[in-house]
Amino acid sequence: MKLDFLEFGEGRAVVFLHGWQQDKKSFASLVPFLFKKYHLFLLDLPGFGGSESSLADFNSYDYAEEVTKWLKNQKLKEVVLVGHSFGGKIAAIVACQNPKLVKKLILIATSGIIDKEKFKNLKKLSPRLIKDFLRPFFVGRDYKQAGKLLPIFKTVVKEDFSGVFKKIKVPTLIIWGKDDKELSAENGKKINSMINGSKLEIVEGNHFPFWDNPQKVAELIDDFVNEKN
Repeated sequence: MKLDFLEFGEGRAVVFLHGWQQDKKSFASLVPFLFKKYHLFLLDLPGFGGSESSLADFNSYDYAEEVTKWLKNQKLKEVVLVGHSFGGKIAAIVACQNPKLVKKLILIATSGIIDKEKFKNLKKLSPRLIKDFLRPFFVGRDYKQAGKLLPIFKTVVKEDFSGVFKKIKVPTLIIWGKDDKELSAENGKKINSMINGSKLEIVEGNHFPFWDNPQKVAELIDDFVNEKN
């Protein structure tokens, strides 16, 4: 499967995985602060942006498999993998399964700790009601295109990644927006408690702290990448 991406700078590889219904441009706000130091890759996950969308019955592990294939095809080594929201789940799987390929992991407002009561009846909802539920996750025209991905969403939204988080062995930084209304900072604290040795940084901002506070988030990324573990 061909995955589209943007590439900036030279140096150590830092790969960014966007959230649900976003694309590679989601991380554009961080590029000016990081491209002079690092080789940045802003990747479109399968079915989003310019990447192929023959998804069929995809789940989060299928996404992770495609990302892993892409990393290996690019011949990248000791990657710093950054994932936001849904992309954080994918990054967590890749890091868990490939500790020699992923040197460090950065999770930003990552999903994966679910409220089972909230989602247990999701399969019974009509497409219209599901789209209403998903509305806060969408931006602009992407909201209108939600229909084709709803079956996949109904699969991935119910996946509990507590077990994956507990198996992560690579150094991990967790970044969360203090005012995140979609996934509260309590989720960040839970993930922090599950990943041995991880660090949690709560910053000003909402579910997209790298939009609200790009310089601060870039500084946290820079400091963490250069930290000796």
